[in-house]
Amino acid sequence: MTIQKTREQGRRKSRSDRGSASVELTLLVPVIVLALVLMVVAGRQVSAALITQDAAAAAARVASLQREAGAARTQARQAAEQELTDRGLVCAPFAVRVDTSRFVPGGAVGVEVQCTVTVVDLGGLGGQRTLTAGAASPVDPYRGSTP
Repeated sequence: MTIQKTREQGRRKSRSDRGSASVELTLLVPVIVLALVLMVVAGRQVSAALITQDAAAAAARVASLQREAGAARTQARQAAEQELTDRGLVCAPFAVRVDTSRFVPGGAVGVEVQCTVTVVDLGGLGGQRTLTAGAASPVDPYRGSTP
């Protein structure tokens, strides 16, 4: 008799739990989707920061290969802009600062790239974010100023 009562109680519990998995799934899916969207937005922002850093490094390298400080500034800006364009990062406004104060054989050229992107471009809901990255590249110590 006790075995039969236990079976009946087990059936009653399973009837009262009917549909609970659907409710749990309905509540859980939006949380999972929100977490995935936040991960994508965070990933896009990190990617944009890395692209800005790559642009600064490329600009510093190009600047260090030039023979004159004026050409170094011009070429660094073009290299940074080209790197950002090639990688698909839209900056408005865009600024490049080139430090040629140590532009002598054995010195170094410093470059800072500043890129303001809209958060919508990075997968967010709005606003702007300014990304800043800097890099330096040594000037060849054995070269002269003219070819």
